[in-house]
Amino acid sequence: MLSDSTYLKRALKMFLLMTCFLVLSIILAYIFHPSFNTLKSIGDKIPEHLDHEAGLHKVWGFIYENGLRVPSQMFILALIPIPLLYLLNTIFTAVLPGVLLGFLLNFTPYRGFIAIIATIPHYTFEMFGLCVVASGLYKVNQAIIRKITNLFRSNKKENYSLKEALLNLIKAFVLIGLPLIIIAAFLETYVSEWIFKIFT
Repeated sequence: MLSDSTYLKRALKMFLLMTCFLVLSIILAYIFHPSFNTLKSIGDKIPEHLDHEAGLHKVWGFIYENGLRVPSQMFILALIPIPLLYLLNTIFTAVLPGVLLGFLLNFTPYRGFIAIIATIPHYTFEMFGLCVVASGLYKVNQAIIRKITNLFRSNKKENYSLKEALLNLIKAFVLIGLPLIIIAAFLETYVSEWIFKIFT
């Protein structure tokens, strides 16, 4: 499906890295338990309209946010010739729930533990979907950087194909990334909430 055989391997490495960020943020938030003002400022970054939605409207909200808006932001950042800048969104997506989960774990351990369990299903699909996108953006960003740096080199290095990188990105997004994010939206709306409600 993808001409770059390392595509999914790179996505998996990114996923593991983001999961490390998630776990680390949970631990740090648990230990240092940020103030309510800090949590409020973090919470303000969560799209407010999703708090008032339910059912399929909420599913669509998650799909729009995580499947369209976030990848679009990542794509724009990937066009800037700075390596890995496009990962900022995925790092934020990992750290934000980690801080909130760590605080909840500190405040009420049982509910915090259940919240972590409830988060695992949709986090796994959503984050891996975003990492698939990031893996494609890696090649796009690399191609842009190579084209720019070659302008200043006397001995030119071989350019990466920007066209091929973009085609692979589109294929990966449509065939892997977006479907995973859609599944995550359903899991977050129905399964995660069900797990949390039934055990708390």
